[in-house]
Amino acid sequence: MASALFQQIEQLSKDKGINPEIVVGAVEDAVLVATRKYYKSNEDLRSSFNKESGQVEVFAIKKVVEVASNPAREITLAQAQKIDPEAQLEGEIKIQKPTDVLGRIAAQTAKQVILQKVREAERDSIFAEYTQRVGEVVTCMVKRAE
Repeated sequence: MASALFQQIEQLSKDKGINPEIVVGAVEDAVLVATRKYYKSNEDLRSSFNKESGQVEVFAIKKVVEVASNPAREITLAQAQKIDPEAQLEGEIKIQKPTDVLGRIAAQTAKQVILQKVREAERDSIFAEYTQRVGEVVTCMVKRAE
């Protein structure tokens, strides 16, 4: 069963005439930006959207090394094996960051990122639709001008 968030994403993509994967990418990017802003760290963060649960999960990616010279981006093998027993040297380990602690400001940031990405995708789809018609006379009604 798809989550309520994914159903909203599909509805938005139908209304705007854009690919749902673009909207999912926008949501992932938005949560990633909000998480970076909240934690104020220089860790390598990645996000992924789980369609079933409707959650955007954010992970700190750390490289497994013998001696960690940069603790924000590296982790020792002993520490990595406490998190994941199958961790190996020169591999990567994912450490999940909680996103439920993100507050109102982070939500506003996420909203702005989503709106910007959706507008860009909508603009690109309109451009792609009419770029094929160069030199052709079309009749239309302007609903919005930028």
